[in-house]
Amino acid sequence: MIIAQQKQKENIAEYLIYMYQVEDMIRANKLNLDSIEQTLINQFEVDYEVKREMREWYKTLIAMMRDEKKEGSGHLNILTSTVEQLSELHHQILERGEDMGYKETHNKAKPHIEALRMRSGHGRETDIQVAFNGLYGLLILKLKKTPITEETSKAFDTIRELVAELSSRYTL
Repeated sequence: MIIAQQKQKENIAEYLIYMYQVEDMIRANKLNLDSIEQTLINQFEVDYEVKREMREWYKTLIAMMRDEKKEGSGHLNILTSTVEQLSELHHQILERGEDMGYKETHNKAKPHIEALRMRSGHGRETDIQVAFNGLYGLLILKLKKTPITEETSKAFDTIRELVAELSSRYTL
């Protein structure tokens, strides 16, 4: 909760990736608030009031996941909506054609995004959604200590750069 709030204010891309991870942690705990309290909340050395707020935050997320039928997979509507806003901003920047630096960054990342789209089988997703899915997948691979080729790493560097540039232009 505390980390999410900070990331949402400072870097929208980091916030989204963090929240994807939170969704998966909730699922790993079978949407069980007591389990989340034991495995996640109690790991923080904060006072009782902060832990209570964290518990309420997770309780709200669990309720949202149930309401939206996202218990097994998928992202909360608030996260999907934020990615859609980023996608709209991405298209606006490209359509205006004024920001050549951003366009150049996009052109470097585009073939790698297309390759991800082909491998994932999600042909209808926007470039930005594909980029976020790929970056989250890369994070999971790193957490599992899965070896990542230099070629893959360089491809993701271009995607990370595009998302970082887009995030720096995003305002709440």
